[in-house]
Amino acid sequence: MASLEDKKRAVARYIETVSAGDLDGILSLYTEDATLEDPVGSAPVVGHAAIRAFYERATKMGIRLEPTGPVRIAGDEAAFPFRVSTVGGPKMTIDVIDVFRFDEAGKVVSMRAYWGKENMKMG
Repeated sequence: MASLEDKKRAVARYIETVSAGDLDGILSLYTEDATLEDPVGSAPVVGHAAIRAFYERATKMGIRLEPTGPVRIAGDEAAFPFRVSTVGGPKMTIDVIDVFRFDEAGKVVSMRAYWGKENMKMG
């Protein structure tokens, strides 16, 4: 089973790889059949090919992620707040809380992002 520190390292690696636009690094965090729901309530994205396409679109916008609070671990899940900011072009920020569910090896099997229009700021 993945340790508390393994899960915290996975979250830190996620922040780092998304901010760097490192698609292979992002995918290395997920199981082959992982699901992604961003934001919660949207149609789930399933599997590496679809997850890669999702992050290709996101990283083309030139986004950076910045932690805004501590990582909380409970069982096989981690919740963590962060701010998404665009770099270059129109300025936008979104305050998000992501929840990862991990498998025994410490890979993400499910990612759910909690945010809505009220969490977005333009300018």
